[in-house]
Amino acid sequence: PEETHCVSVAWAAATDSKYTKWLCELRYRKDGDGEWMLVQNITSSANPVKHCGFLFGISYQFQMRCQKFGARYMSDWSPTKTFTTHEDSGHAPSGELDAWWKMKPGEAGQGMQVQLLWKPMKPTEARGKILGYWVTLSPRQPHGQPSTLCNTTELRCNFSLPSGAQRINLMAYNARGASPPTEVSLQKKGISVPRIQASPLGENSISVSWDPPGEPTMGYIIEWQRMTSVDPSDDAEMRWTKLQNGEEKQALIQENIEPYQRYNISIYPLYKDGMGMAQHTEEYSRQKAPSHAPRLYLGSIGKTTAQLHWEPIPLELRNGFITNYTIFWISLDDNMSSAVVNASVNTYTITGLGPSTMYEVHIMASTVGGSTNGTILTLYTKSMDDIDVTFAYGLIFLLLGMLLILVICFHKSKRMKLWPIIPDPANSSLGRWSPAGMQEEVFLASKSGELSPIVVTAILVIEKDKKKCLYLEKSDPPKPLVDEPRSDPSNADAALPPGSPKPASHVNSSESVQYARLLLDSYHHQQEMPSSLYLRSNSTQPLLDNLMPSPEPYENLWFHGSQPAGAQSCSFQEDAVFLEGALVDFPLLQGVKIDEGEDLSNS
Repeated sequence: PEETHCVSVAWAAATDSKYTKWLCELRYRKDGDGEWMLVQNITSSANPVKHCGFLFGISYQFQMRCQKFGARYMSDWSPTKTFTTHEDSGHAPSGELDAWWKMKPGEAGQGMQVQLLWKPMKPTEARGKILGYWVTLSPRQPHGQPSTLCNTTELRCNFSLPSGAQRINLMAYNARGASPPTEVSLQKKGISVPRIQASPLGENSISVSWDPPGEPTMGYIIEWQRMTSVDPSDDAEMRWTKLQNGEEKQALIQENIEPYQRYNISIYPLYKDGMGMAQHTEEYSRQKAPSHAPRLYLGSIGKTTAQLHWEPIPLELRNGFITNYTIFWISLDDNMSSAVVNASVNTYTITGLGPSTMYEVHIMASTVGGSTNGTILTLYTKSMDDIDVTFAYGLIFLLLGMLLILVICFHKSKRMKLWPIIPDPANSSLGRWSPAGMQEEVFLASKSGELSPIVVTAILVIEKDKKKCLYLEKSDPPKPLVDEPRSDPSNADAALPPGSPKPASHVNSSESVQYARLLLDSYHHQQEMPSSLYLRSNSTQPLLDNLMPSPEPYENLWFHGSQPAGAQSCSFQEDAVFLEGALVDFPLLQGVKIDEGEDLSNS
């Protein structure tokens, strides 16, 4: 038709009803809409029928049905006829665009990255087919071309915002020109709404309400997006709508809403100079039991405890908000117990179990729409806890250590007699025995500190040639010993009795020897104590320069050559045997040592 906002509709009746009068109805809708517009009381005489009010460049669907005059029933609707209206070739688009944006930091050396979104222009304002959208910086350069950020046929575009830019212009254009620019402020200012609340309103819609902020608003942006376990890499699933009235406090969202899916809903207040901060909430349009329960994993096990943990259910499979987890465990004797755990917890420790017992454990996840049980986990408790095992090992090692100490002490104890004890002859009473009637005579060392005092109870001198035994009784008082100064061997010869043979000069060594010589003056009647000389040598070497043969035991060498040849033998053989054994049994007699060159004599 000549007027592009009007449509003329014609139809043809059946051949057998060519002259019948009809009463018809016409209905139409935009392509994709669900609601029909109805035109009634169309008669057969008005064929074709003209109807106006259609939008430019929009595709519409048409259907008709009729009935005979006087009939009670209408015919079925005719097949759908699609028609697209003509464009308004004489006008540019009018009105503004609803726009929304997201901003994030750009890469190094680049400005902020902006994603600009907008809604299609209303058909009454588009005035034909929209060929594209144009985004420029605001304000425009005076007397020059605007700085273009993007030019696209999509309902979004991404661009890098130059440093310092805070506002942009968005325009739609058709064959006749561009629409007035829609100014978009890229600043976040102001406070958020204090509270937001969402509730399901059918399987495909969610109602959102909020409390207004304390400052006047120009409107609100409501944004929602389906949530997944992995954050989406882009905003393809994001939906939004703009409310132009700042007095509104609720809205109904229906676009892209599906049951059993969680949606993150955000609301942004719009102020004169920018946009306020967001307030968020989450909601399902409908909930049901989870698709499956989490899988249990076994942690540490004790004698009466068992630790369990599990991973959260993927967000897509929860089918609702998890309200709680319930853990059940049952023993072999069918004694079942359970515990309810908060939904934010993913671990639990079962207590009060029996030692060395098998249990079957499973978990149940619940939402307001139902519950789902998980698989069964079998566990065995220990017979002893780790601390009990540690204590037992420590006690064993302690007892072993104590036993080892006792064995060592027992071995060192004198009471342990596994073999007979052989006494030391030196410690016997015989070794320290002396006749009670004898007077002790002490011989002191010639030099202080060389020898300890030696106690001698009796001295027997046997002269081999005369066979006579001399015995010094204790009743005879000994003459005191006179310390002589150390001198050469000639001094020692001067102290010898006249006529006595001189002792050999042992000058080859000064070390001590384990023998001693007693030199006594000859006596006849034992009436007075003969003067004596006691000489000790330090030599440990053999008497190399002594040409005389080795002396016999208990032989007085110094009197060996001075005794008369016809002397009578001593009948005291038992005493000689006694002396020979005394040198072995009484080591104190062998300890008498006289350094060579030192003389002991009576004064």
